Amino acid sequence: MNKSECTTEPCETGKCTLRFTVLLIVTALVLLLLWRSGILPDKETLLAWVEAIRNYLERYPLALILALAILPGLGAPVSPLLILFGVVIGPLYGLPAACIIGVAAQSVCTAWTYFLASGPFRGFLQNTLLRNRVLPELTSGNAVKIGFMVRIAPGFPYALQNIVLGVLKMRFSTYLFVSIPVQSIYTVGFISTGGAFFEGNTGQALTAFLLLLAAILALRILRKRNKNHDG
Repeated sequence: MNKSECTTEPCETGKCTLRFTVLLIVTALVLLLLWRSGILPDKETLLAWVEAIRNYLERYPLALILALAILPGLGAPVSPLLILFGVVIGPLYGLPAACIIGVAAQSVCTAWTYFLASGPFRGFLQNTLLRNRVLPELTSGNAVKIGFMVRIAPGFPYALQNIVLGVLKMRFSTYLFVSIPVQSIYTVGFISTGGAFFEGNTGQALTAFLLLLAAILALRILRKRNKNHDG
């Protein structure tokens, strides 16, 4: 296999899909069993917890901003945080301001994970998380393209994207150039959807969600065309 080809993306074969489906079914069955056994809290308790968390974050919005700037880099799912960002920060400061703050917070997360992955933790991450992956050879000519392909790879976790590009020692300016625009599409889409839905504007929430899907589809098509062109 040509090492210049990025092989860091998850497999897209039927085997990978089957494993994911089985995992999803097993998880659903386990949750159902826990719920039927009474271990999981009932609906009212869950709603009360959600309301308590939302009230806390409305009093201390900086906690949510810090969470978005830190937790995704440690492997936490970023989409729920962005939706929560729209629900909490949107009503406080307005949806445009919430999107700007969200993009800024995630950009901070993108930056600090890069510096750790390209600096003190580079050897450790390369020998542990990336030991079975054939990384592409980065040159001045293909850096932007490889960075873009990594960013829009389907099912590729955000934290792992940062680690791969950091381990490759991509130039920081190039790293931000390929990272922030792509991430901003997802960030603004999820924040807008969550904020509009919470405010009861179903039409705006649906529009934001459909625009997000259209953007994702466009990025995937562009990625596929680039792969076919390379082939």
